Amino acid sequence: MKKDTSQMVEVLNSKDFHSKSQDVKHLNLLLNRYNEAPEIFKAGRYWEAYERKIVDELYKVDLTQMRSGRYPLFATFGFNESVYHYRHDAPFVRTLYQKFVRKFIIRNSKILPYNLRLIDIREMAFRHAEILGALNRARPISEIETSMFGNPQDLFKMNGKHYTMRYLTFYIRYCCAHQYINLKGDEIIVELGSGSGHQVEILKKLYPNITILCFDLPGQLFLCEQYLKKALTPGQVVSSTETIDFTDLKMLEKGKVYMFGNWLFPILKNFNFDVFWNAASFGEMEPEIVKNYVDIIQGNCKWIYLLQAEKGKESTATSGVKTPIDFNFYSKLLERYDLKGKEIAYEAHRRVAQSGGYFQGVWSMKS
Repeated sequence: MKKDTSQMVEVLNSKDFHSKSQDVKHLNLLLNRYNEAPEIFKAGRYWEAYERKIVDELYKVDLTQMRSGRYPLFATFGFNESVYHYRHDAPFVRTLYQKFVRKFIIRNSKILPYNLRLIDIREMAFRHAEILGALNRARPISEIETSMFGNPQDLFKMNGKHYTMRYLTFYIRYCCAHQYINLKGDEIIVELGSGSGHQVEILKKLYPNITILCFDLPGQLFLCEQYLKKALTPGQVVSSTETIDFTDLKMLEKGKVYMFGNWLFPILKNFNFDVFWNAASFGEMEPEIVKNYVDIIQGNCKWIYLLQAEKGKESTATSGVKTPIDFNFYSKLLERYDLKGKEIAYEAHRRVAQSGGYFQGVWSMKS
């Protein structure tokens, strides 16, 4: 049965439909330009497995639910704010297990069970962030809170402000970088692989005058931009539809967040800036792709922050990266920089242990 004409007109004139149409045009524009880009800027094998699925999901996404857990695929680039669930085994099995552990493994039965609740884990993560902030002379986590846009599933309150475990984790990354870089708040930061945008959100809320240039694949860039437009003060985000024809950065305004397709990365050639930031995405590329990006910015920026898999990401004959990149690769690649500090990477509540563990490190340009 055909839909009534008046109903069709009402739908076409609705705000939701207009907004969705604009989003589709935006996404199509990014995808078309990406498809025209040189091969060196295309996704490697690791992301080829996800990219088409992510784009298909974006065409039907409800942006107000992007952090709700409704879209598990978005967890591949940072929107994985899921809630911890305690596993309840059958009472009989659980009782036998506890008796065995208490009798043969841990003799001091008073420390079992830990009786941890979800609120305990969250508070410990928050205190972890507080302590790291103080130790690294960073701006305190208590100054900021996460946006509630996207209906985050893992939302909780500490001292009257809203946080998620992922948000605290991105704050911890900032603390590591700040202990060496000592951000003042007027820097220009370039982030390749901005993902969920939480790192940008945190840096902009802590330092309102900082300038950030975000580069990413089209699908991820689109969703990141939609989130940041809601998470930050209106007017702070310059859309990728505005930057898509940029050939230089002469029009750059201090204090703004600029969204760029990754294929526009060569625009940074000979552009001087303060910090290059890449968390977890270099390891998901092939070595020649990483080298291409680094060659463009090496010597142009004062500091480099990396968080990557220590021994490289997973690789098989048919999936994952073709050639895993380990820490030694970065050390040799960054020949114009000195390593100022390197440490085991932690999330707010646990060690980042996948793929043999992750490191985070900061390099400074040689004098």
